[in-house]
Amino acid sequence: MGLLFLIPLTIGLGVSYLFKNSVNDMAELTSLFTVACLIVSLILAPWQLKVVVLMLAILTPRRIQTFE
Repeated sequence: MGLLFLIPLTIGLGVSYLFKNSVNDMAELTSLFTVACLIVSLILAPWQLKVVVLMLAILTPRRIQTFE
């Protein structure tokens, strides 16, 4: 199993670290870049990891809050 999907994931994690330590304008740019890196890493991930992520998304209970 290739580990090529870890490259954009680590770049995204590094950018998210910069997000916590930057000013507002730079924070918006880094948050967009982090989301893009995470999406690319999910695209490059092997199908076994995608199945695990899908199962976590399906089995995680959702809390529906209604405001009355």
